[in-house]
Amino acid sequence: MEVSELHQRQPTETENGIEVKPKGESARHYLALDGLRGIAILLVFFYHFGGGQHSSKLLIRTWSSLADTGWMGVDLFFVLSGFLITGILFDTAHKSHKVKNFYARRSLRIFPLYYGVLFAFLLLTPVLDLHWKAGHLLYFVYLSNMMPVFTPGLASPGHNMMVGHLWSLAVEEQFYLVWPFIVWWVKDRKKLLWVCFGIMVAAFLLRVILVSRGVGFGYIFPILPTRIDTLVCGGAAALLVRGPSPERLPIRTTLFLSGIGALAVLLIMRLSTFGNQVLATVGYTIFAIFFAGLVLCAQQGRGWIAPIGRLSFLRFFGRYSYGLYMYHGLLFVALVSFAHPIQRYVHSELLGGAILVGSALGITIAVAMLSYHYFEAPILKLKKRFA
Repeated sequence: MEVSELHQRQPTETENGIEVKPKGESARHYLALDGLRGIAILLVFFYHFGGGQHSSKLLIRTWSSLADTGWMGVDLFFVLSGFLITGILFDTAHKSHKVKNFYARRSLRIFPLYYGVLFAFLLLTPVLDLHWKAGHLLYFVYLSNMMPVFTPGLASPGHNMMVGHLWSLAVEEQFYLVWPFIVWWVKDRKKLLWVCFGIMVAAFLLRVILVSRGVGFGYIFPILPTRIDTLVCGGAAALLVRGPSPERLPIRTTLFLSGIGALAVLLIMRLSTFGNQVLATVGYTIFAIFFAGLVLCAQQGRGWIAPIGRLSFLRFFGRYSYGLYMYHGLLFVALVSFAHPIQRYVHSELLGGAILVGSALGITIAVAMLSYHYFEAPILKLKKRFA
């Protein structure tokens, strides 16, 4: 067995960037997973700020094509969440106060920033000239991912704000309401693995049925029943490493084969007119398996991903990933409006774009760090009461 990321001393755990004292298997800290979280947020950031560009310059088109693949950062987030949360749930299934402790800790981590932002927008409605409608209440109950179903065509409350990225937070929150009770009820590791497999197959078949009936991609990608397999795949990975011989898992072979499949899906999406249909059916399953393989390699200290995940700058982005994810979307419209003025000022499309992306990243980092240290962290100290 290769050296794993498991600290044998008494380390601190970084759970979404928050340090807590280790208490059992779930609290052990794997540095490379922090780095994977950093990769995930950078993928999403560059997808929004660098993708979708049309230019006569080859370098810009190439960069944009690479940035266009950043949507998969959300899938990596889903797998990481499934892996970490399932590990915590499985390891605490025997504890008497598991329900209270789990939901208290999740709420203290997620709700302050999420609702702080939403209520700030409410207070700033006259200043930002926002126009709220009944359908926008879905944001406040973590159902914004269901807007295509319940309120199709409903835009954000204002033209100068983007809140569409909150759909993934809604998916995860809905997952947290269902999955813990399944894990605590089943408890047996092998049975839970079969449950994971069954859910993955069911989600895949549901997507196939929806695509075959002509349901649009915009209705398929954001809802929990069609995306739960990615989260559960991460959960299955957490259960596998808790088996008797995790070092014998064929992780590298699985990673290699799924990597080829993921590359094929990306090429089909780029070169064909039915790329979204491929992604919406088999594609999401392939990427879930691929990212689960990455997580397992990082956790076991195998292959090339573990040393990459341990890089300090990636772990820095992983530490502030929640704030970076939240604020980059909220700042997107305002920051992108400076793109053309900057390009005209420097007389270069390429240099102007680079300045914009770099400035946007710097501003988002600054806002996320200030938010974390002066707003989130004081609240997060309460988590120690629910250890």
